[in-house]
Amino acid sequence: MIAAPARLPLGRTDTREFLAIAAEALGRYKLRTSLSVLGVVLGVAAVIAMMSVSEGARREALLQVEAMGLDNLVVRNRGAVAGAPAAHSSGLKASDARRLLALIPWASAASPLQERYLNVSRAGTRVSARIVGVSPDYQAILRLGVGRGRFLSPLDERNVERVCVLGGGLARTLFGYADPVGQTIRIEADYYQVIGVLAERTAAPQVGALAWRDINQAIIAPLSTVLGRSVEVAPEQAVSEIWIQTSAGDRVEEIGRILQHTLTRLHGADDAEVVVPRELLNQRFRTQRTFSVVVGSVAVLALIVGGIGIMNIMLTSVVERTHEIGIRRTVGATRKDVATQFLTESLLMTISGGAIGILLGALVSWGITVYAGWSTYISALAVLLAFTVSVAVGLGFGLYPAIRAAELEPVDAVRYE
Repeated sequence: MIAAPARLPLGRTDTREFLAIAAEALGRYKLRTSLSVLGVVLGVAAVIAMMSVSEGARREALLQVEAMGLDNLVVRNRGAVAGAPAAHSSGLKASDARRLLALIPWASAASPLQERYLNVSRAGTRVSARIVGVSPDYQAILRLGVGRGRFLSPLDERNVERVCVLGGGLARTLFGYADPVGQTIRIEADYYQVIGVLAERTAAPQVGALAWRDINQAIIAPLSTVLGRSVEVAPEQAVSEIWIQTSAGDRVEEIGRILQHTLTRLHGADDAEVVVPRELLNQRFRTQRTFSVVVGSVAVLALIVGGIGIMNIMLTSVVERTHEIGIRRTVGATRKDVATQFLTESLLMTISGGAIGILLGALVSWGITVYAGWSTYISALAVLLAFTVSVAVGLGFGLYPAIRAAELEPVDAVRYE
């Protein structure tokens, strides 16, 4: 008996041969192959776009709340609108800041706040800007950095000085590249001396129920100057908010409940609400997770549809190439070789579809940022997950057709017409 020739082990040459045969086989029916790959492309693109929007929202929420301070609490008049004057008959008073600082445990700093939108002009340049009246503690509470000059001092507050600190963006609008410190600006009919310019920081439009201020475009002035009288002289002047910093950031929710109860007792009415930035962050994350689950389900369905298309075309290919499979088996190809060949074709479709899907998902994310104004971020994890999913779809939906092809008997396959 003559021994059969030994087969060479699977190496680089065999791998290249598998890829060449796979490319040739898929190229015979370009339209059918393209339509099957399209499902994978759309599914992977949906995964990339969904994860980029979700990650962008997570980063934006974290950035917004960190800007307000995770150890801070904000008290505002219930139902108040940012920029609107506070009611004089009820609500927060300037003196409440000191009382709350003395009554609330772990409270380390407090600043009342009143704001108005006023016309600001300087050397022919006229803009409408937000004027924020605060106490000197506001700098420590929001961790504001001063790029030039200085921040407000207790003396400015006590003497009702017409001085102000400009946001970095507003300073450029009014003064260009000149140094604003020491110069004057006109706010309505009054002149204010600029004593400092804030270091620029990322601005965020809104966080939950609390309107966040674009500090880069704001003017910060002593609270007494904005109100018109010193807090020591007229402590019952109405303010719109009170910012409180705590020394126990991990207990800020508990402190918030104590603060709400204390306010109700002090005012004799539930006329103020407490906003906890850390709770806002948790709410945003919960909403984001719901959004991710919904959109992720759509992406998974798209991938399943794409996988079914891949399986369909591979099963059809097995039937159409039965004679070819029989010829390859008779000249020495093993069942493993046949299975590997069809798995290679399946993987070639899904991996190429995954690569195109990643590029399309990145393009969609860019479009969402440009046209919808949503913050998006494509992470390495998203790309890796999309690539892994495309490989898994190729293996999962290509395995059954590959096994069907490998199980064909050579004699029956050669006779098939």
